[in-house]
Parts: sequence; structure tokens; C-alpha cells
Amino acid sequence: MKLVKTVKCKLQVDSQLAAVLQETLKRFADCCNDILAISKEHKITNRYKLHRLCYHELKQKYQLQANHVIRAIARVATALKGKRPPKKFKPTSMSLDARTFSYIEKKQEVSISTHDGRKHIKLAMGNFQLGLLKGQKPKAATLSYNRSKKVFYINVVLEKEVVIPSGSNPVGVDRGLYNIATTSKGQTFSGRKIMHVRKHYSHLRQRLQSKGTKSAKRTLKLLSGKEQRWMTNENHCISKALVSNCVPGDMLVLEDLKHIRDRIRIQRKQKLITHSWAFSQLQSFIEYKALEAGIPVVYIDPRYTSQTCSRCGQLGIRRKHSFWCPSCNFANNADFNAAYNIQQAGLALLDGLSSTSPDVTSVDAKVPVQLMLSLVNSGGA
Repeated sequence: MKLVKTVKCKLQVDSQLAAVLQETLKRFADCCNDILAISKEHKITNRYKLHRLCYHELKQKYQLQANHVIRAIARVATALKGKRPPKKFKPTSMSLDARTFSYIEKKQEVSISTHDGRKHIKLAMGNFQLGLLKGQKPKAATLSYNRSKKVFYINVVLEKEVVIPSGSNPVGVDRGLYNIATTSKGQTFSGRKIMHVRKHYSHLRQRLQSKGTKSAKRTLKLLSGKEQRWMTNENHCISKALVSNCVPGDMLVLEDLKHIRDRIRIQRKQKLITHSWAFSQLQSFIEYKALEAGIPVVYIDPRYTSQTCSRCGQLGIRRKHSFWCPSCNFANNADFNAAYNIQQAGLALLDGLSSTSPDVTSVDAKVPVQLMLSLVNSGGA
């Protein structure tokens, strides 16, 4: 199994080199836009068919290296298969592979192919990046440009082979809005601050948009992406703390929240918080951090985990943050009760019982849980 991580490093460029990189990014974006237009015209989204249709023409038109055009075709084909196909590509990033990029550890620099030939560029790195890149020979990266800061970055992709993790001690993790994550170990992460920040930025954007002045538009531009970066950092901190609390032999059990927004009823006052709920990002952070720590992650069906009594198994009553079971008179915090139910579902999986989820998968969404369970039972990795 492959563990993929990205290391972001700042490039040290002068005005002349910056002009070369900007022109290369512009040509790459224009190439992507031409491919997008051809794809729409011929109604083709297959990468190889697009290659045969436009490769030679675009290579000659933009005077880019062969692999730049190949990466552009791959980017467009991948983007067209997403939920929101792009309308236009902007000159802010460019995909690089082993033929158009290399990392030189001794000189702490990268070699990047541009429309003006190969360029060697120094990296501005701290000890964290140096430690991650030590002894590595990356074969892929993304060149990006931050227009507000006017700074170039290189996002280096690192791949490492790791064994499939195993565990026999399920730890239930309940994710929500008021508490971002609650575990059956007693760990909880409040979402109050996140809701406050979300509402603050939403009201601020509304006021600035209604004002409509040049100053308001400049402020909106400065705010662009700030909330998202803050939320990403919060999810990184939560996922790191959650995985760090696990010990060898633990197995994280999460609910499969795919399409959750389509399944739940939302009050009008909760729409903003619900639609800005970054549970998918938190899930992906938990997955790769757990994989790196050797902790398996499995998913169960989320139905009735919040409404079932963790003591007697009967349906109870959930009101805001509390849970009460009329059958056995059991009362507990609603999120902790759900976390215990999720833990019990994990135990059922380990015992070979059927999960209620039709598509329970392991950490990388490719290895079925049955394989994970057989590895756990046999003691293999």
C-alpha cells in the first residue's frame, strides 16, 4: 500500500526567472483551456482519445515540452470526471512529472522544465521540509503561484510503501457539528469555535458584497481563501490529536458519511454550518495520518448510531447534546453514546458479523474490510 504525502516548499526566484515561470504557467493554462474546448466540441473525456486528437497540434502551438502537454491532457481529463467540471483553467499551477522535474538534495534546489529550457531553482525550506525530503527521490510535483503574495511554490509528492495496518481494539469516532469528533476513549473536540468563525466570515462577506465599493472588493479579495486555510489547519490539528491518542492494536471506526447532506433534514438556521461542514477533509486527514502510524481505519453504516442505546440496543431519545433510553433508563452525552455504538459496530466486524453498510471499506478505499479482517485474525500485516 502506498502512503502519499505532499511537501510544500517556497521557490527563490528573481524577476527574470519569475517572468519565465509565469509565461510557462500561462501557456500551460491556455493549453488546458484548448483541450477543454476540444473535449466539449467532440464530447470526449477519455484521456487517450484526447491525446490522439490534439497532442501534436498543441505541442507545436504553445512550444511546450511533450510531457507538459501530456500532463495538461491528463489534468483536463481528470477534472472533467469530477462533480464540478471546470469552465476555465487559470495560470496558477502546473503538473510536473519525472521528466519535467527533479529534486537535487545536495544543493537544496529543484530542476524544472519551462518553455525557455531547464531551470535550476533554489528552495527556501525549514527543518521540517528538509527532514521529509531527506533521501527522497520524488517523481512528481506541482508548480504553483500565489497571486496575492506573488510567490512561487513547489508541492513535492512523496510516495512510501507501507504495510496494511491491523488492529483488534476498535475505537469509535463520532463526527458532528457541535462536537467535530468524539471518541469512545473519551476524547472530544468542540466545534463551537469553528461555528463562530464560519458565521463571522459569512456575515463579513455579506456586508462587503452588499456594500459593493472598490475598497470592499479589495477586502473580499484579501479574505479569499483565509477561512478555508484556517479550517484546514483545524482539521490537521484534530486529526493529529485523534491519531496520536491511539496505540498499536487500535482500529479507528468511522461512519460512512458519503451523501450525508442529502439524507438529513436541516433547519434553516443550520444550513450555513451544515453546508460548510468539512467532514470529508477531516476524514482524509485521519486516513493518511492513521496509515502512517500503522492504525487501520474502517467504516460502518451511520444509520441509528445516534438514536440507539449503547447499553440495551433499543431506540432512545436524543435531544440536542443528551441521550436518554426509555427502555433501560440509560442517560449519557449523545456524542459519547454514538461513539460507543460505532465502537460496537467495529467489534461486530472483527467478530465476522455482517455490517449494515453495503460498502464498508478500509483506509485507502481499495482494500475491502474482509481482507482487513482476515489480516487481523491471522496476525498478518
